[in-house]
Amino acid sequence: MADRVLVDRPAERVARVTLNRPERRNALDGELRTAFVDAAAAALADEAVRCLIIAGAGGHFCGGGDLTSMPETARAMRARLKDGHRGVRLLLQSEKPVVAAVDGHAAGAGASIALLADVIVMGRSAQISVPFFKVGLVPDWGMLHTLPRRIGAARARQAILLARSYASAEALEIGLADRVVDDDEVAAAALDQARILAALPPHAFSIVKQLLAAMPAPLDTALEMEALAQAICITDAEFAEGAAAFKAKRKPVF
Repeated sequence: MADRVLVDRPAERVARVTLNRPERRNALDGELRTAFVDAAAAALADEAVRCLIIAGAGGHFCGGGDLTSMPETARAMRARLKDGHRGVRLLLQSEKPVVAAVDGHAAGAGASIALLADVIVMGRSAQISVPFFKVGLVPDWGMLHTLPRRIGAARARQAILLARSYASAEALEIGLADRVVDDDEVAAAALDQARILAALPPHAFSIVKQLLAAMPAPLDTALEMEALAQAICITDAEFAEGAAAFKAKRKPVF
């Protein structure tokens, strides 16, 4: 199972987990799904890691769920999805930033995995696809939660109902991607983003990520959450370092 994912440290404080089933465009079968979630969990649990990159081997991010390995009963399918939901919760609830390096195809569950990242870097010829209705299935791996938050409810509805596929230019325009680069620059650009995120104040970042996940909220609720969060941050060592760096006109080291 270990060779189903590749794990490396391309830079200080950055871990990269690469889906490694290139002969199937990194389509998820049970073995790859489990290996990916376990590898991501181990990387995020490492105190030396401040940012995680998710990538795919062989020129594609992930072709989605492997249809040849789909369960034949409703009970088995539900169990399969529950297992995948470990990965959804892991990445969405992680206190550390996650970057998706999307090249080639990110389709179905592959698109859903990309949507779990805080930053999506996309190759110029890459595509993000939502093809579930083409095979009589519904979006999974958290897409019903993440896609509307990325592109809005109306666009998400059309993407799902029409089984849309988005080229990089449109993906960037509507917020489905955060950065588009030449195909041969995806890995380097994702690493650049990871280095930036790894240098952020980790405690403040974790709080902001949780607050954004709770939005939208009523104004009074949002303001109270803001006040509580700022009260926590003002007493943290990160603020002391940031303030000292500002006064000294230097870059803070968090």
